[in-house]
Amino acid sequence: MITTRCGLDCENCKWKEDFGCGGCIKTGGNPFHGECRLAKCCQEKGHVHCGECGEFPCELLISFTNDEENGDNPPGARVEVCRKLKEVQNSRYPWLSEYCADKPGAESDFKVEWQWKRFMVDGKMYAAVCKDKEGRDYLLTVKLPPDLGEGLRIRYHDIIPGYYCNKIHWNSVRLDGEVPDDLVKDIIDKSYELIIKGLSKKRQKEISELR
Repeated sequence: MITTRCGLDCENCKWKEDFGCGGCIKTGGNPFHGECRLAKCCQEKGHVHCGECGEFPCELLISFTNDEENGDNPPGARVEVCRKLKEVQNSRYPWLSEYCADKPGAESDFKVEWQWKRFMVDGKMYAAVCKDKEGRDYLLTVKLPPDLGEGLRIRYHDIIPGYYCNKIHWNSVRLDGEVPDDLVKDIIDKSYELIIKGLSKKRQKEISELR
């Protein structure tokens, strides 16, 4: 289960209960001791954890793990956690998160409680990548017209009714399955367009100018 950006074991932190700390993800990079530069950096780049970054392991992460006073025991422990998360993340659709994020007006967050990375426009979700307890991407959830969603579920056993969502409008794709890449990209696009159509005409125009 992912609870921090850098791979630190937040759940067993002695300060969590004493200070009522929600961790760096829940607090937007501001845990009990104040702003965390590492968490802020990861968050601003749109990553769930440091292992997703092209600069991993960066000098800042290494300096944190090797810090004499507050570093890891043994040194490098959090780097190895992020490395393992990176390895298991999604070997079937390695392009998934980047594709979801690469939409005009897109923003993302990570819900620790659900282990969902959500992709949104103006706070309205068009896709969610759901992780299992090992940090592996195991479901993609998107919004589709009911008739299209039903047809796809009949055709592909790896497409199922939306996980913890309205099962008429939302559908989930098993990410260890055999749904073709082009189809996965197509339903992400369709979900995004459905959300865009629900925005005001003014906002739609603003977003169209970002394309």
